[in-house]
Parts: sequence; C-alpha cells; structure tokens
Amino acid sequence: MTTIGWILLIAMAGACLAYLVYILLAIRDLRHQVNSIAASRTNNDVRTASRNPFIVNLANAINTLLTDQRQERADNAAVAKQIDQAINNISHDLRTPLTVASGYVQYLSEEKLPPAKAQQVLTQAEQNLETVNTRLESLLEYNRITEHRLTVQAEDFDLSALVQNALLTLYDALQTAGFTVTPQITSGVLVHLDQEKTRRIIQNLLGNALIHGIKTLHVTLSQHPAAPTITLTVTNGIAHPITHLERLTDRFYTEDLAGQTGNSGLGLYITQHLAELMQGQLALTTTATAFTATVTLPQRIASTPKAP
Repeated sequence: MTTIGWILLIAMAGACLAYLVYILLAIRDLRHQVNSIAASRTNNDVRTASRNPFIVNLANAINTLLTDQRQERADNAAVAKQIDQAINNISHDLRTPLTVASGYVQYLSEEKLPPAKAQQVLTQAEQNLETVNTRLESLLEYNRITEHRLTVQAEDFDLSALVQNALLTLYDALQTAGFTVTPQITSGVLVHLDQEKTRRIIQNLLGNALIHGIKTLHVTLSQHPAAPTITLTVTNGIAHPITHLERLTDRFYTEDLAGQTGNSGLGLYITQHLAELMQGQLALTTTATAFTATVTLPQRIASTPKAP
C-alpha cells in the first residue's frame, strides 16, 4: 500500500473512531438524564443537542417510554385514590346497617315489648342484616368478575315474574322514599338465561334507582321477537344533573345524585359485566332531571361450563 493509501486509511479510522466516541458520549448523556429523571421522578423529558438520526430517534423513543410511565403513575394514583374512597364508602355501607341492627337487637333484649312490637323490631333488624348480606355479595361478585370466575348457567324462567317480584320486594322501601312507581311489564316473557345473574341485574338497577333517584321510577320490560331480544329499562328522577355519565360503569365511581353518601360504586359496574357475560349490553342515558339504564339481553343463550 502506498503512503497516500496508509494516510487515507488512518484518516478514515480516525474519523470512525471520532464518530463512535461522539455516539457513545451522546448515549452516555442520555443515560445520565434517564437516571436523573428516574431518581427525582420529575416530568422532564430527555434532551439532546445531537442531530444524528440514531441519537434523535433514541431520545424520542425514551421520551415516549417516559410519557407512558408518567401516565401509568397518574392512572395508578387515581385508582389508588378511588380504592381508598371505595374502602371508606364500603365501610360506611356495612357499618351503618350493622350498627342499626345491633341497636335493634340490644333494644329487643333490654325492653319487655309486646309481641307485635317485638316482631316489628326483629323485622327491622333482619332487614338491616339483609342489607349487609347484599353488599357483601356485591363485593364477592366484584371479586369473581376481576378473577374471571363467573360462568353462565342458563335455564328457562319467567322474566316478567322475576321483575315483578323484585319490585314487590322493594315496594315498602320505595314508598318510604317517596317514589311514584310506574311499571310497564309485558306479561309472560319467557327466557333461557342465567336466572341468578338476571336477578342480580334487576336488583342492581332498582337498588341504584332507590339510592340515587328521587320521586319517579319507571320500569319497563319488553320483548322483541324479531331479534329475538328482551329489554329492561329503569328510569328514575335525579336531584342533580349527572356530571360524568361515561364513568358510571367504572368500578368504585359514584355520583351523589340524591344527597346520599357512602356508596361503593359497584352496582352498575357489576351490572354491565353480568349483561356482557350473557351476550347483552348496558346503555346509560340522562337528561337534566332523569337517569335511564337499559339492559338488552338475548332471549336465549347457551350455558358455559362451570369453572374448576
């Protein structure tokens, strides 16, 4: 090789080495920035003065990851706050009826009451204990949903009778709360669905109306043979407009629509999942004075195997 060739080769090697050092220094700078951001948990992005496409693309990729990480932290913080609030609400949900039931039992044990009065006090204690049982069941159902342990066991039953019985069960509570109830229930609606899960859907929708609604309650059950589907619609009055309709099916989210507090925010979340499990859907709509929940289900579904 000639002298000029050696000189060119050395120059090229030097240029490559300088370029490699430049790249390594730029990468080291990015690494230091990433370590500093991770240590201080700031919202800063990494920066680079380099115009090298490799370094620029690397910096952009790092910033994308940092943005995702910040969003994940914000989401986790929001969920943690929701869960903390939910725990407080659930504690209130359970503590209040337990305290009331305990008071009735103590009153029953300390006072010599006429049989009729004693029976009335005992009934009130039982109702409060049943409230505790219902709310615990909601928590267990939520846990089964999150662990994907719910399965469908379909059977033939009269859905019209199921809705009517649910309304009759809540009749006294609705009257006490001052509701005017307007049922429009098509008779003889026979379905092949999971009866227990359908009952839970009905209970959740009516319970949601009782807790958050005021004045009016319209319950409509209709069937659409051409589809074939059935539709259950529950509409109740509200004291205040709903702020975030799209969030009402989020777990633990609730809005104080009737001056009520201490609700876990699981009812509509569970209802949506139960409806979807039976190949149906839940739709929510609202106006300034009313809230409507509509569940649409197929008239017949197949059972799924029980979980092991």
